[in-house]
Formats: sequence, structure tokens, C-alpha cells
Amino acid sequence: MAQITVKDAENDIKTFVDFPYELYKNDPYWVGELKADTRKLLRPDNAFWQHARRRLLLAYKDGRAAGRLCVLVNDVYNEYHQENIGFFGFFDCINDSAVSRALFEEGEKWLRAQGVSAVRGPANPSSNHVYGLLVDSFDKMPSIMMPYNFPYYMELIEGAGYGKVKDLLAFHRTRNDKFSPLFEKIVARAGRTQGLTLRRLNLKNLDEEAKIIRKIYNEAWAQNWGHTPIGEQEMRDMVNELKWVVRPEGTCVAEVDGVPAGFYIAIPNMNHVLKILRGTLLNPWRTLKALLKWPKIRDARLIMLGVEPGFRKRGIDLVLIKHIVEYGVAVWDEAELSWILEDNEGIIRGMTEAGCYQTKRYRLYQKTL
Repeated sequence: MAQITVKDAENDIKTFVDFPYELYKNDPYWVGELKADTRKLLRPDNAFWQHARRRLLLAYKDGRAAGRLCVLVNDVYNEYHQENIGFFGFFDCINDSAVSRALFEEGEKWLRAQGVSAVRGPANPSSNHVYGLLVDSFDKMPSIMMPYNFPYYMELIEGAGYGKVKDLLAFHRTRNDKFSPLFEKIVARAGRTQGLTLRRLNLKNLDEEAKIIRKIYNEAWAQNWGHTPIGEQEMRDMVNELKWVVRPEGTCVAEVDGVPAGFYIAIPNMNHVLKILRGTLLNPWRTLKALLKWPKIRDARLIMLGVEPGFRKRGIDLVLIKHIVEYGVAVWDEAELSWILEDNEGIIRGMTEAGCYQTKRYRLYQKTL
């Protein structure tokens, strides 16, 4: 009979970070982030962990690493939503329910000791990072900063007593798809809004632009299910990561009489590069191949879009979507717009009228403790 043990991984971050690379080494679709970026995110002095506490776990089967899990309590989230829940994330596991149950049981034991009443996930480690579990379309490469996992993960998570709490949707749009007549009509009317102007982000002054983006994003998403406000340092960290890949044609700020009203940011799908790198920049041959691949990327992902509450119901969100297509997708040929809450009927309707179509579904699970 196999021996399964679960150990604390705080002193073995290397194994924790390396594990999925070994697990997925023969998978044609999975893409790992740079290991250095994951280690940076998991460092205790990362801005996120200044308001969250965690436990990292590694499961071993007959002495070999067989699974990993992070359980955490995000104090900012609980205070903001007046909830009392924990989260799980960074879940990867061999196809063995005994291993996954051992991981979840140990993680839930720690969460109960923290006094939370439920656990939700996957969150790596929040909604502002990689979020959700892929539950369909396993034959496609993921877009940048979106999850990919084996289909059997659903069985392992549900087998541990978790049920669906919310789905997140991804939409796709090519440069050749068409806007509906209704969409064109609404955008034309919105475009006549007095004082409405569109501009690119000033990439030479990203610190100031980041303040604008953070304010709009936090206020635009304030009432959205599962939203976690982005702190100042977290936004600075995000800007430092994105500044290497963001291009002017993937950004826009809408202003009304000079007041920022909305924005979007789309970035090239760097997963084509990350797939080649396999988690590290230390291999010169793969790094050279990745550098040659970079300028050939022809698809992007819309990672952020928001409109200030005071400027809603004016069609500015649709103006921004059309701008993405005409001046962003036109450069990259196609784009993924993700993610969108499954019950956000307004934005889903807008996406559909803009010629977008749903391609992937991601799931958030929850369990009462």
C-alpha cells in the first residue's frame, strides 16, 4: 500500500515551484510562468503577503513529490466583503484522489485553526492573479496569465467535497469578426459624448498612469463578486512586470473633459515565449528561440477594462471595446477577452454584439468548513 505524507513546504520553495513543470512536462498545452516570477510572488515580503497569511503544502507518495497546495486567508478580501473565508490555490496533483484528499485535509485543518468558515479557489493567490480552474477546452493553449490544468483536477477537487460557486468566461475575437448594427449604433451615439477623448497610456510615465488605472479599476470593480482591491504596492509590482511586455497599441484611457473615465490594457500572448523557455532564462538556446518568437506573436489578451461608476450607461465601455478591436486586434489579428463573470449579462451582451464568442470556462469552487 502506497505511503502518502503531507509536509510543510515553506522551507522547500524550490520543490513547490518545480513540481508542475515535472507533472506537465509532456503536455502540449500547459505553459508555466518563469520560475523566478513565481518565487518572487511567494516571497514573504511580497506586497500581497503583507495582508494575507498562508501555509504551503507538498504531498509525497512513496517518497516522491505528488502534489502541492497553498491555503491562505486574505484579510483585505474578508474585510472588504465582510466575509470570513479562506482560499486555496497553486493546486497541482497526480491523478490520485488519495493524494489530493490528503492535501485538502491538511490545508482545511490549518484554515479551521485560522477561524474561517469556508474555503474557495483556486486562487493563485487572488482574483488579481491567476484565478479559477479550467473546466473545458483542454485542447487549446492558455492565454497569458490564465490557468490550464488536466481535466481530472475537477474530479479531485469535487471528490474533496467542493462544489461550484461561480464560473468565469473567456471570449475570443479576430480582426475579421463583425460588429452588430446595434453595437455600431450605440458606439456612434456614445462617441458623440461631449468632451470624450481617447488616448494611449504614457509608457514613459507609468508610475503616474498606474495611479489612474488603480483608481478606475478598484472603483469599477468595487461591486463585482470576488473582487479584491489592488493596493498601491501591488499595483507598482504589477506595473514593473507588465512594462516589459505592454505595447502602446494595447492601451487606452477614455477621458471626459480631461477626467479619466475608463481604460483598458491588452498585452501580447507571451505564453508562446514562455512555452519555449520552460520556466527559466538560463538556457541560452531556448532564450534565443524565445527572443526570435516574441515579435511574431499575433494574438493578445485583454487583461483589464473598467469604467468609473459615474460614467457608466454612456456606452464608454463599448467605445473601449471597439477601440481594442480597431487599434489592438487589428495589429495582433486576434485576442482573448478574459475573464468575465458568467452572470455579468451586460458585458457579455456587449461582447457578443461586438462579434466576440465564448471559448473557455473557468470554475471557482467552495466548501463549507
